[in-house]
Amino acid sequence: MKRNYCLSLVLLALFGISVPYSAVAADNVLSSQSTQQAKTITGKVVDVAGEPIIGASVLVKGSGTGTVTDINGKFSVEAPVGSTLVVSFVGYATEEVKVGAASDYTVTLKDDTQSLSEVVVTAMGIKKEKKALGYSVSDINSKELMKNKQTNVVNSLAGKIPGVNITQAGGAAGAGSNIVIRGGNSASESRDNQPLFVVDGIIYDNSTVNTGNSGTDGMTKTATTFSNRVMDINPEDIESMSVLKGAAAAALYGSRAANGVIIITTKKGEEGAVRVNVSSKYTYSWANKLPEVQNLYGRGEYNTSGAFIDKTMDSWGDRIDGTAYDNIGDFFQGSSVWDNSVSVSGGSKNGSFYLSGSNYHQSGIIPTTGYDKTTFRFNGEQKYGILTVGANVSYSQASTDKTLTSAGLYGQGGNGAMTAVYGWPIDDQMSRYLNDDGSKYRILEGLQDLEDDIENPYWILNKNTLTDETSRFTGALNASLKLTDWWDVSARAGIDKYTTSSNTLRRAGGAVKQIYQNGYMSKGDVNYQYITTNVMSNFHKTFGDFDLNLLVGTTTEATKTTNNTRWGYNFVTEGLYSFNNIIKANQYFKESTVRKRMVGLYGEFRASYKNLVYLTVTGRNDWSSTLPVNNRSYFYPSVSGSFVFTELLPKNNVLSFGKIRASWARVGKDADAYSLGYYMWPVATLNGGKYGMGNSWTGGSVGLKPEIQDSYELGLEMRFFNGRLGFDYTYYQSKTKDQICAPRLAQSTGYIFLTLNGGSVENKGMELSITGKPIVTRDFQWETTLNLSGNRGRLGDFIDGVDIFYVTDAQIGAAKAGSIPNGGYFLGLTGNKYETAQGPDGKMYNVIDASTGLYKDTQVETNIVGNREPKLIGGFNNSFSYKNFNLSFLFDIRLGGDIYNGTEYYLVTKGLSTKTINRESVSFTGVVNTGTTAKPAYETKTITYNANETYQVGNSTRSGKYMIQEYYKNYAKNAYNFITDTNWLRLRSISLSYDFKDLLKKQNIIKGLTATITGTNLFVWTNYKGMDPETCVSGSGTGGSGSAGIDYCGVPATAGMSFGINLTF
Repeated sequence: MKRNYCLSLVLLALFGISVPYSAVAADNVLSSQSTQQAKTITGKVVDVAGEPIIGASVLVKGSGTGTVTDINGKFSVEAPVGSTLVVSFVGYATEEVKVGAASDYTVTLKDDTQSLSEVVVTAMGIKKEKKALGYSVSDINSKELMKNKQTNVVNSLAGKIPGVNITQAGGAAGAGSNIVIRGGNSASESRDNQPLFVVDGIIYDNSTVNTGNSGTDGMTKTATTFSNRVMDINPEDIESMSVLKGAAAAALYGSRAANGVIIITTKKGEEGAVRVNVSSKYTYSWANKLPEVQNLYGRGEYNTSGAFIDKTMDSWGDRIDGTAYDNIGDFFQGSSVWDNSVSVSGGSKNGSFYLSGSNYHQSGIIPTTGYDKTTFRFNGEQKYGILTVGANVSYSQASTDKTLTSAGLYGQGGNGAMTAVYGWPIDDQMSRYLNDDGSKYRILEGLQDLEDDIENPYWILNKNTLTDETSRFTGALNASLKLTDWWDVSARAGIDKYTTSSNTLRRAGGAVKQIYQNGYMSKGDVNYQYITTNVMSNFHKTFGDFDLNLLVGTTTEATKTTNNTRWGYNFVTEGLYSFNNIIKANQYFKESTVRKRMVGLYGEFRASYKNLVYLTVTGRNDWSSTLPVNNRSYFYPSVSGSFVFTELLPKNNVLSFGKIRASWARVGKDADAYSLGYYMWPVATLNGGKYGMGNSWTGGSVGLKPEIQDSYELGLEMRFFNGRLGFDYTYYQSKTKDQICAPRLAQSTGYIFLTLNGGSVENKGMELSITGKPIVTRDFQWETTLNLSGNRGRLGDFIDGVDIFYVTDAQIGAAKAGSIPNGGYFLGLTGNKYETAQGPDGKMYNVIDASTGLYKDTQVETNIVGNREPKLIGGFNNSFSYKNFNLSFLFDIRLGGDIYNGTEYYLVTKGLSTKTINRESVSFTGVVNTGTTAKPAYETKTITYNANETYQVGNSTRSGKYMIQEYYKNYAKNAYNFITDTNWLRLRSISLSYDFKDLLKKQNIIKGLTATITGTNLFVWTNYKGMDPETCVSGSGTGGSGSAGIDYCGVPATAGMSFGINLTF
């Protein structure tokens, strides 16, 4: 009833309340004429929930007499006994009631899913009936987004849309998230597999900006956390999000849309009085799961003879006889967030406006860290006869105070805060990083040089600075001309521009290489600018039962990215942190500019017959500046169709709607800029020496072609019982060939890598969405949705001479996510493992190396040890409404997919893992080779090492304590020991809200008031023994196959509770 409230009021304003009127057609207009032998019939029209329907039409069939229902859904009409009342309203199935002896009737109207077709936003912002689409499109509205409002709108999609896999990069303030639709399509580590984002028709960059790099200021992807730039949007401004998953759905956007498209439509003003909306929300969150460590043994280790060694930060020492500190638990703090937003909107018949502002302030769970964001937006539109003009402008400013996490700065030594937190000895109080006199406290002072120390996390947080700030402006001007009732022309010009500035400061006295111990600083700027134009002409005609539409258009894109980095070391005067305090010989500057241009022509032809059959054909040709002249132009078509078979069936109360759809598409994807040749570095002074020109590690290719993806999709959509139950099933398959990749070469070529075309990525999968309204009464409603999807991606078709594809740079401990053999899984895991052999009993055993007395490892990191891709992901979303209360919750589901527990690997090597708690005795069974290398003969053997004994191992004598210690270190060499085939059921969100509308009826100032309490990530049921299994070690910006499923000393994920209010004036 609520969704028709505005329409109902319009009908009442036009026609009055229960006032007869006349028109020309008897069956669908009203008349004041009376009928002989008529009597007064009264009644009420309600929906299936018992709510009154305002403005419903009540006609006496065949007479022209009728009326409309009043604000309470009641009606009164003159009708004779035996006549038929025809009751109808937009969006509901029409009901006919036979007039008998009774004089009062209650008529219930059911939702008509076929009379009010669902409309979705598709490519180029074109709105289409969903039943006409030959491909899968999922959409989510602002109401659903706000149930668990996230400052990063990517996270709001988790578990809600099939085929969409989202991995949050930990719980650090301002951390980004990675989103992939239907698996990755590009294999190279430098290639992005995240979808294209389009906001109000303008492509919106979602890069994870890393202002530095390992070759200049030492910044790497694992050094700290970075934001993905869609976080710059205020979620309160979003009206809807549409996810275009397949190539056919996204083809009109060109080569940038090969990984799917997410279309964001922001709010507009509505006709009527000016409306003011204010929202405020407070959130408190905490680290939801921390690694477990042993609390029995302290710092130290043993040499081969069993003598104790104090010169180490590892925890292989004796039992603690004093305090065991909870260094990990004491390090993290609670996080607070204040999120405030205000908007003003309004409009008339010829124009509208929307103006908003927001502020977001977060303190992180790591001390001294935080994230702040301020946004402003204006949307406006005005009509002048056949001309409509509009503008969209937004500005945002985001800043992050963060810290080095899993790694130090490349080339400078040192470490990140998180590796130190998790690896700090429990017999030392980590929070003590200064002596009483203010000097630096060092555990190993006098035992080793400063540069060999593990830096204390509190020193890193309080003595070093790591910040970034992003200022962003986006704007668009658009105009459309309605030349005739069948022809319109539109044009749009837009810009997306931002600058991200970063600052890094290391004060003197840090545990880094000696050359940097007098301090280091760097400043970097990334300036991104994207300018686009788009002109479309649309023709629409109906010929009898045929509906035809032709769209043609052209688009231009120009992208420019400039990266400036300045860095220097050794401050002359302590405490003055400026480049003016660093001698010129120790300062460096680097500037790079990347330009790219693209021009596209596109067209789309749509045809439908009645409401039965729909056909869509598209074509687009792009010219890209990143490809060689001969291959610069490439064309890709698509065809899709749908068949609404229920149009051929008689109407019934069971099957309301049924549709079969199919599509095929071919899309291209161009190269990164400057992939055709090679570039050289200019002469530089480094560490007092002169260096000449140096060339890039990667050579280019003048014959490079675009990647080409062929994609197929089949789908079945059915709805039952007037929309009370429905499902949507999709099967898809895609293959992206001519991969733009950089295989490793012999270094004698002068390069390490060479950019060329070779290899393919194939994805196969399914998506299933089941929706239902199991209970609908006057006061209580239950709506539920179950989403499930699964994908399998594989690499293949390697070129001759290439055995391994390097699809990402994530490498931790004994495992790698990037070295995949031909035919291997796209999200495969490779790594070191133990050698195995068959024992006398026919079973397979680990091989024991007689020279070490331990299991023998392969010393090869390309063994296939797992697949990070889940077998099934999904979400179970529910909403319960009782009067003014609403309870909503979302369960996130994952079945299968390997996770490498690199954090546990690290704890084992440090002697802190609970797996290493048995220090008195260890036993293990394997096989030993009693024959020769050429003719091995294996016998089963069980070895036991006791702490207080000595052993002859090979040609040496070893103490039991030493062998136990080495047994655990050797345990870390086998990647299988840290891999879990992971399942989880996660309570992603739960919220309870109350609408105070009943309390607002007696006043006219406040139009709406809602209060909401929300819990996020409160429970995770999983077989994974590490921290939160939703993890990606290299953050959200890693290309290729990414780093999802690699857990290594990251910032733990958070759980939280929030309280918010929403006011409308």
